[in-house]
Amino acid sequence: MGNKQNQRFPFFRACLTVSGERRELITHMAVLIGLSLLVTWPVLIYGAPDRSHDGILHAVWAKQFATQFWQGDWYPRWFTNTNGGFGGPSGFFYPPLASYASSLFWPLLAARDPEGWLVAGYSLALAEALSGITAYLWLRSLTKPKAALLGAVVYVIAPYHLAIDLCQRGASAEFWVFAWLPLVLLSAEGILRRSKWALPGAAVSYGLAILSHPTVALCFTPIPLAYLFCFSESKERARTTAMFIAALLLGVGFSAAYLLPAVLDQHKAYTSLYTSGLGGDYHYNWLWQNARELADMGRYLYGTVVGATHPIYQETLHRMQFLLATLATLPAIVALFLPIRSFEQASRLRRIAVFYLSTALLYFFLMTRPSVFIWETVPILKDLQYPFRLNVMLVVCVAVLASVAGPYLLQSRARAITLFLALIVAGWLGADVWAIARAYPALRSAPQWSEERTQWIRMQMDPPEMWPKPSNVDLSTAENFAAFDRFVATHPPKTAQLEALSTGKTSGTARVESWQPRHVVLKVEATRDSQLTLNHFYYAGWQGRIDGAVNVLTVSPSPDGLIQLDIPKGDYNLIIELPKDRAEGAGMVISLVSLSLLGGVVIWGCLRRNRTDRAALTA
Repeated sequence: MGNKQNQRFPFFRACLTVSGERRELITHMAVLIGLSLLVTWPVLIYGAPDRSHDGILHAVWAKQFATQFWQGDWYPRWFTNTNGGFGGPSGFFYPPLASYASSLFWPLLAARDPEGWLVAGYSLALAEALSGITAYLWLRSLTKPKAALLGAVVYVIAPYHLAIDLCQRGASAEFWVFAWLPLVLLSAEGILRRSKWALPGAAVSYGLAILSHPTVALCFTPIPLAYLFCFSESKERARTTAMFIAALLLGVGFSAAYLLPAVLDQHKAYTSLYTSGLGGDYHYNWLWQNARELADMGRYLYGTVVGATHPIYQETLHRMQFLLATLATLPAIVALFLPIRSFEQASRLRRIAVFYLSTALLYFFLMTRPSVFIWETVPILKDLQYPFRLNVMLVVCVAVLASVAGPYLLQSRARAITLFLALIVAGWLGADVWAIARAYPALRSAPQWSEERTQWIRMQMDPPEMWPKPSNVDLSTAENFAAFDRFVATHPPKTAQLEALSTGKTSGTARVESWQPRHVVLKVEATRDSQLTLNHFYYAGWQGRIDGAVNVLTVSPSPDGLIQLDIPKGDYNLIIELPKDRAEGAGMVISLVSLSLLGGVVIWGCLRRNRTDRAALTA
């Protein structure tokens, strides 16, 4: 019976109840989980990498998101305690999935993790384990289980995945997207094999990818679409491609609760800074800018080897690290293709190898300056910020080629290639160890911990790009941190003052009765018509109303960017709140409708499969 099932449902043979396959599946998953815990052990002990580019931001957001989530705010968007207590809208714009994952660990770790480092780190470790498992399930639909295990191991330890995204960049959102891309490709394979789970699988996995990192998910989309187009039968090509596009659109709808406000509300903050200047404009972030910079990288590397010193710009040094990760992956892709071409007899696997080799070369080209005409032709690419992010796709390609080539690497005729690949993998492991060591040179209690980072944690700062308009402060120097400290001292957060409209003098009191992230209640005692200033950052959409009244009071920003509104004299409760705007409400409706459609697709698929099975039994 098991063999018949295996023949009828080859797409899900990894999930069947055949005892031998189930034991093998559990064993391989245990290996991948163990490997993931091994390579992320510093994250489990110390939390998100201290010295990574974004680790400190994810620690801040993990704490803010988790505390509000466990207080009943099911989707925290306005973080009320960031920026010294003045609040901020980061949750409107940054994808939430990594923060939700961090929140799972908050009840267990909050007592010994007041700054959010550990919960942010545990989220990263969970993402690493999931990425190995999902890669294995995808690759097992293409190759034999042991070969799939090899490919999944490659996926886990690839230098861009582990050394760059985890250790150097601390890029939690991008790190999480690795967990879902294999499931999108698995769903594409399922559509080719008419699996009833393929359409909902594609929708859910693509939606989760968007909730992890929308721009990387978007740049990845051509891969499964092209795969379906290339591997569908000619008479089925239009149908399968249309079905898959419909599933992806359902995934977009599934993520609309996040995506719509993130796209439509950008004018309310300084998010445009993300794609401008040296820090975010793709024009300044190719793998190498020009031949002179490439020469500088070469001289620096040579000097490092021989013990000489060659000066190098910090931006060039960062780009060099991304270039090295790319050059450590692309040759492995080419080398893995060679034994497939020489030994693989199955034409479909040979075509798969050609497909992913071509994909890798295309995405490598997109990371270099000669591809600028494509970036200018497709304006949405600018939101990717950094062309080096396309290394994510190279990691996908090297994993699948490793799984297809795996059975042939021990053949005598492939020894030279196997030795070359062994040297590359040794370099990968060395890069991973080096990156982990550099990610934790200064623990949170160490004297080397920089004053600037200490200030960021103490004040729970958002990056300037996430500050609400018009409140923005340059925090690039310690002097500006001191200025912000003085601002906090003169404008105590979460307090309110009344000034008479006619005289500008104090005209009563406003005492905080209740403070929730988007709903503040003040007990007002105003002796005359007054202007109230609430020491909390203004964000377009805040409004006021007197408890029991219908009329809405207009809220505007003060000269300092704080919430300000005119109120009448009298004693009453004043409610200041940030209700859902149209984008937020529409996104929620679209997500709920998409979830309903998704449930309908699942039910329809089950009913259709049951009818097919009954027909087969009676035939």
